[in-house]
Amino acid sequence: MKAIKYLSVLFFLGAVLFSCKPQDQQKHSLDPVTKAYLEIKNGSKYTFTQPGDTNVVYVYNTTNYNNSQSNPDIENSEILSYDLVSPGQPKITIRAESGGTQFRDRIAVVTNRNDTNFVGPIIFNLDGTFSTITNSGDTVFSYLTYTINGKVFNDVVRVKLYNTEIYREIFFAKNIGLIARREKNGTLYYAKSYSIVK
Repeated sequence: MKAIKYLSVLFFLGAVLFSCKPQDQQKHSLDPVTKAYLEIKNGSKYTFTQPGDTNVVYVYNTTNYNNSQSNPDIENSEILSYDLVSPGQPKITIRAESGGTQFRDRIAVVTNRNDTNFVGPIIFNLDGTFSTITNSGDTVFSYLTYTINGKVFNDVVRVKLYNTEIYREIFFAKNIGLIARREKNGTLYYAKSYSIVK
């Protein structure tokens, strides 16, 4: 009889503990348009140059690609991130986090220069429409085609920045990712060639 009571108590405690366990939330995935512009896997390679001197080249490789769900019991958001690295050049991290069906995907560019991280731009995507932080002064433009130094890119998102520490403009192209960046001093770097792993 004591054994039955003991087992009943254990069963009751187990049921209580199980019911207290946080339940996983509904999974929130990145918008397919966000992934079309930004999902660039390890092994991708970009050769950036300047319009004024195409002999100057910086080869960037994609590393540290990660695509996972974060905090299944709280947000269950999909997070996508990777680094673009080139010897002796600033590291550029691209990070996108899903906002779910009621919110927008959040996209950030983080540049590490001299062991200091600079965040910007930060943009959003809702149902294929890219936008910036309200009242930031930043603007987003979309182009079916965009030409940089004679090179034509399709489906381009251009982010013009009002007040950031590193960039004036950033450009992304569908299925290519980061194609150009204009630094604060006016220097433009664009991808004259690339090999993308999707």
